[in-house]
Amino acid sequence: MGKNTKGEQTKNKIIECAADLFFKNGYNATGINDILKITGLPKGSFYFHFASKKELAIQVDLYFEKQLATWILSTAKGRNWEEFIIALVEDMISGANQGTYFGCPLTTLGQELAFVEPDIAKYYNDSLKKILYVFNSVLERSGIPKEKISVLANRVFVMYEGYLVCFRISKDTKVLEAMRDELIMVYKSHLESDCK
Repeated sequence: MGKNTKGEQTKNKIIECAADLFFKNGYNATGINDILKITGLPKGSFYFHFASKKELAIQVDLYFEKQLATWILSTAKGRNWEEFIIALVEDMISGANQGTYFGCPLTTLGQELAFVEPDIAKYYNDSLKKILYVFNSVLERSGIPKEKISVLANRVFVMYEGYLVCFRISKDTKVLEAMRDELIMVYKSHLESDCK
């Protein structure tokens, strides 16, 4: 069966709707009936594709991972750290101004799931590690010595996610601008310290 079958379309519709509701309202605050009401699908359609809400949450993780990987990898392609961060934050600010960017869904949902569904939270944590891997790669091609990449990548990743949490709470794009400036400053200070 191809991915364009009616069954696959229905499954994808449920995943996309759940992703939107989980991210905006939270995993706990979103029931299966909420998803079915928006999709207009019968309850049997849900249970044909998913054994449980937990199984759906794992598929939502994979959905967000794919979306973020596509965006972040395409933004990183051929760019050094500074160019990458500027382009990434420009996209975020543009999305925020259009009402389509709300922060990192993996972190938002991962934080909630860590306490109520820790076995599912592991999937979200693994997906976040893939973003960290992209940071490592960009820093490596941006002149950071190999022995310092891991420490710097972890540092900027934590800053990145922290700023995105603050942005989600405040909805203030100045937080994104501050993130951009600090991520570039930390990179440059590492680069300058290696040149001395």
